[in-house]
Amino acid sequence: MDSGTLASIKAAMAGEGSPLARMLNALALLREALGPKSWVGLYVYEEKTNKLNLGPFQGSPACVSIRPGKGVVGTCYAAKKPLYVDDVNEFPGYVSCDACVKSEACFPLFAGDDVIGVLDVDSPELDGLKGDLTILMAVAHLFEG
Repeated sequence: MDSGTLASIKAAMAGEGSPLARMLNALALLREALGPKSWVGLYVYEEKTNKLNLGPFQGSPACVSIRPGKGVVGTCYAAKKPLYVDDVNEFPGYVSCDACVKSEACFPLFAGDDVIGVLDVDSPELDGLKGDLTILMAVAHLFEG
């Protein structure tokens, strides 16, 4: 992935349409850049249920909700810091939503000091996102409140 991809995603987020339409287009651009077997999406925290619920995404069907502290998404949320797992099979308590996933990167999304969700990116290759982490972090910041 290159800086052109980031520029396209920024343009999609600032473009026309509803916030949901802009998010979906940005996620589609991100998935297109990563490859058709990748998965990209948002999990949004709901205080009432204390769960991270599936939000906009691009890719195969996914887990509908994840508890804070569970799996890569929940651990990222609870720690309030990005998390990269080069081999999901080595991650204690990994929550598998798709057997094809080999590596995963998650980025907390902040509104002020509060984490409101997580950008989740899955790759079908071991260590498949290592070269994209800087751009993925920049993309995550575009989704913050």
